[in-house]
Amino acid sequence: STQSTWDCLEFSAFGKEGIKKCKISPDAFCQMAIQLAYFRHTKKNGATYESCSTRSFLHGRTETIRSCSSESTAFVQSMCDPSATLNDRYRKLQIAASAQTAYSREAALAQGVDRHLLGLKLLRKDGDQPTPIFDDPVFNRSKHWVLSTSTLASEHFVCWGFGEVVEDGFGIGYMCNSNSMAYTIVSRCLGAKQLADHLESSLKDMYSMCQSALVKSKL
Repeated sequence: STQSTWDCLEFSAFGKEGIKKCKISPDAFCQMAIQLAYFRHTKKNGATYESCSTRSFLHGRTETIRSCSSESTAFVQSMCDPSATLNDRYRKLQIAASAQTAYSREAALAQGVDRHLLGLKLLRKDGDQPTPIFDDPVFNRSKHWVLSTSTLASEHFVCWGFGEVVEDGFGIGYMCNSNSMAYTIVSRCLGAKQLADHLESSLKDMYSMCQSALVKSKL
């Protein structure tokens, strides 16, 4: 099997405090940067897993935040469209970030879809009637996690990470600290360094776009 390669992006241009001034959730900003970087790297969108804790429930562990959405796709497309205006890009980022934050809240309340569907799948017994959704190619593509992501906030780590969960995917562990960020990207020779470069430029482009849009709105 092909060995995994990795790269760590240590980003110090801004962090959580700077993102808040853009009126965007820091975690949603980080996730949208991943979406934009992945599209710039592969020219396509991909199913994205972000882990969410359900520890408020007895025996709770995790649920899935699906960060790749119709809203994130619209935002990414606007950033890649030379004719899109600053206001259009900023508004679509706001909408995408709000959708990601809303999904995160639902997932933390055990209102996500993935653990529920997993439970239903595990309840099936040999000889049971087929369940069409579990054989649907679109459903199976939607859980082929080409982007497996998780965040850990700490001012004491330089970086942290984990491996990809599918052969054609990336594992991305990231931190969004007060004035810096770090992304550790792992893949099976699919271009971890190149994706890190796209992440750096995506973060800078998004931040610059937000600042310009907010300044323009005050004029």
